[in-house]
Amino acid sequence: MRTPTAVYADILFCINLIIDYLMLLSVSRLLSLPARRIRLLSGAAVGGLGAMTLLLPGMPFLLTWTVNIAEAFLITAAAFLPLSARRYIRASVMLFVISFCYCGFMTAVMRFLPVENIVVNNGSVYIGISPFLLVGITIVCYFFMRILSGMMHKGTSERHHCRVRIDTGSRIVEADAAVDTGNTLHEPFSGECVIVGRADQFEDMIDADAALNGCVPSAGIRLIPYRSVGGSGVLPAFRPNRTVIITDGKETEVCAYIALCKKERLCGGADMLVPLELMMKGS
Repeated sequence: MRTPTAVYADILFCINLIIDYLMLLSVSRLLSLPARRIRLLSGAAVGGLGAMTLLLPGMPFLLTWTVNIAEAFLITAAAFLPLSARRYIRASVMLFVISFCYCGFMTAVMRFLPVENIVVNNGSVYIGISPFLLVGITIVCYFFMRILSGMMHKGTSERHHCRVRIDTGSRIVEADAAVDTGNTLHEPFSGECVIVGRADQFEDMIDADAALNGCVPSAGIRLIPYRSVGGSGVLPAFRPNRTVIITDGKETEVCAYIALCKKERLCGGADMLVPLELMMKGS
């Protein structure tokens, strides 16, 4: 292969910034991870800086892989932390998998493009084609990932309703629930999913009014920040002894916090809102 006459650091950074941003969007969608755009850009910027290893002298194979793995974990940390250890590792591995898929997609596409120059060094790749064409191909690849994500979620999202049984330790609450694709709430410290329920179902356990009015909550109560079209705020939540989701007669035990909302009825007239992510991964 011929070597390009010049590799411009600014172009290399900007292209990888865009590519890594779209990859992080794919990770966020595939794993239902909530992330603000600025956080995704931060992670993509880490990836853009990591691409600069292309300009360094060649490193040994083992060191190259170590650097690439560390880079994936740093990108994920910048984009998605705080997460539980399990979800953090899962997101990092997913980013790696998407990167491999993207490389395979680009290898197939390059068979049909007049690519004159390719440089591979320290795990970074420079492709000597128009940056606009490269970004365009990446966008096509991203939309392919979105289609794949939709196919993965289709079977689960068709289950619009389910039953939830919650063992609080003192009693058992069972109620109708709606599967809410817009519920991406997670408890900040553990990273666990959050089921939203009506406060009046748990009045004997928690003084929701006191917590929502800014008073110091009881022991074991966490405040879950949320943001929606109608505004933002916090919801008091607790971790029950046991949570079971019932769909088509099948019972699945899950790990989740229960956040309390003061509304009399939630979306679709349900008593609880279960996040799609929880329906997919189970316990």
